[in-house]
Amino acid sequence: MAHLSAVAISLTVLVSIVGLGQCRNVGKLEWDASKGYMMYCPCSGRFTGQVEQLMSALQFSKALGRILVAPSFINYPCGRKDAHGHFGVQAPMHIDRNAYVQVDEYFDLDEIKKFYPDVITMEDFMTELAPLYWNEGNRVAYCSNGLADNNGGKCTRDGNPFRTFWQDQGIEFDDSEVWTNLYFNVEHAGVAEHWKEVYPASEHPVMALVTAPVINPISTAVEGLQHYLTFKDHIRQPAEEFIEKNLEKPFWGLHLRNGADWSRTCELLGTGDFPYLLSSRQCTGKEGDSVTREMCLQSEEQVIADIRYQLQLAEEDNRELPKSIFVATDHVAMEEDLQAAFPDIKIVTWGPDLDQMDLYVLGQADDVILNCVSAFSAFVKRDRDVNGKLVAFFGYLDPQKELPKVSRSPPHEEL
Repeated sequence: MAHLSAVAISLTVLVSIVGLGQCRNVGKLEWDASKGYMMYCPCSGRFTGQVEQLMSALQFSKALGRILVAPSFINYPCGRKDAHGHFGVQAPMHIDRNAYVQVDEYFDLDEIKKFYPDVITMEDFMTELAPLYWNEGNRVAYCSNGLADNNGGKCTRDGNPFRTFWQDQGIEFDDSEVWTNLYFNVEHAGVAEHWKEVYPASEHPVMALVTAPVINPISTAVEGLQHYLTFKDHIRQPAEEFIEKNLEKPFWGLHLRNGADWSRTCELLGTGDFPYLLSSRQCTGKEGDSVTREMCLQSEEQVIADIRYQLQLAEEDNRELPKSIFVATDHVAMEEDLQAAFPDIKIVTWGPDLDQMDLYVLGQADDVILNCVSAFSAFVKRDRDVNGKLVAFFGYLDPQKELPKVSRSPPHEEL
């Protein structure tokens, strides 16, 4: 019954989140021509990747002094789980197109504004300001020459989400503004001032970037903005209830990535010479460290062996061992294998759910073992880092473990 109640809670929360934007009651926004506005498309990655883009955009907007028009999160059909917990187009509510969730329907906007007060949602901007100050026929898309050169000189692109995102927000672009020799890394001296010189708010009141202003990997300063991301009550409270009813404390959390698409991603590591892949720098911090395939995709045997090793470390540190283990996964939870291997520990997984609830539960765990390469795990690590909680990674539990050494590529910007 606990599993069924979790399903019911998850579906109810999904319905309420998607529906919240239909009954918003916001005050009248005033146009600020002196600061100008900046918006972007979160066109890369799923929820946790889009969170990194939001944090980067907060830093970028603050450096430029522009008001951030925070976009909706894109919830893709293939990123939502069906009634059996599998990803695919048969999502809860049988939605077969993108769903859009406002940032303040996941996170407390007042907390975000403690870092940067000048943040509004795209829905509020398009409802209250765009009809008066950003008229149709005068909307310009902004992009780098690197993107435009590969796209017929234009910033706009076809496909999902590159065009569908803007269309679904009610935005059609009339022209492109292509920049050269501008960079997103505003932590470097003079970069923000260069942006303001090239695109002053007086002449460019709305900068609509077709990609997020992100540097990969994100910097330590951007990672610290996780402190301002607080889940709303309609996510936090059901997750707290799930913990209370199903997880005997102390409890540990696992994040297992093992779906078919993830397996194909991890095959890239077969050569053994990748300095990093996706979010792997969260655990390959030493200069020259190379991410390994075992850090990306784990067999049942490796998962069990790594849990045993972490239990051993906990005993050596005189930490209380877990009475239950929560498993968050994109595909297979290995629940039966884990329960057989650890009969004295209750293994718990959550059925069809919202990723945000899995993230919250993992953040509350006494200890976690995460996936080194996953952006989902990176969200959990940042959250636990800012709250001073323990983190370990599959394939890299041993602090003395030596990884292959390769030349590290410099950070790069998304095009």
